Amino acid sequence: MKMLAIGDLAKKAGVSVRTLRYYDTRGLITPVRSASGQRFYSYKNIVRLGHIQLLKRAGFSLNQITRMIEENAVNSASLLKVNRALLQQERDRLDNAISVLDEALKTLDGQAETDLSTLCNHIKLGEQAMSSEEDWQKVWDTYYTPEENAKWAEAKANVSMDNWKDIENAWPDVLARTEKLVGTDPAAPEAQALLKEWNALSQPIYDIDPSLADSVSKMYDNLDNWPKDGPQQPFSKEVWEFIKAAGAAAKAS
Repeated sequence: MKMLAIGDLAKKAGVSVRTLRYYDTRGLITPVRSASGQRFYSYKNIVRLGHIQLLKRAGFSLNQITRMIEENAVNSASLLKVNRALLQQERDRLDNAISVLDEALKTLDGQAETDLSTLCNHIKLGEQAMSSEEDWQKVWDTYYTPEENAKWAEAKANVSMDNWKDIENAWPDVLARTEKLVGTDPAAPEAQALLKEWNALSQPIYDIDPSLADSVSKMYDNLDNWPKDGPQQPFSKEVWEFIKAAGAAAKAS
């Protein structure tokens, strides 16, 4: 098999070039270097990358994966546990999607009718819950550094499950109202009030690590460039641009 350049492997494997370079610095994958220093990946490197992706999906940290590779031995029980973990993740993903829709039904309980935009955003939230961690990782690896990825995982783990559900349940209504304001004056009182709601829903994460705000902006600034096989986008580019304009108006006032 012909060796692949780093860009070709990144495209085929659905990871970022930056991630492959990071794996190289960690000693997880050691590509061949050309005279000019360009990385080329052999079949064994590609197999190793597949193992890393599989173990990451199963919930192992890079430190754990590094140790497995260094020991070069994983017993049968461990392999079966990895497989079970993958199946458990799939079940959890489905349970989470059902839970999101159940919470939406509770929110709408007693309402004969609801706003169409709000209803569609509840449905979209359920679809996002169906997006796998692997789908989201394609976006995170593109716009977050490995260090930022680690910070995000740690920050999210420190937000209580009840708080996280409350935040998720609040988003559909907030997004629906934002969609209605797109095209209006972002400095108007209604837009500024909505901006405060956006910030309040994001604050639990930023309270844990304020530096994450910049990585979020970078990710959403590039909505048009998200991987085609990535997750369901939470909102449109127009919604994001409106919120950014509202933020700029708030700073200017």
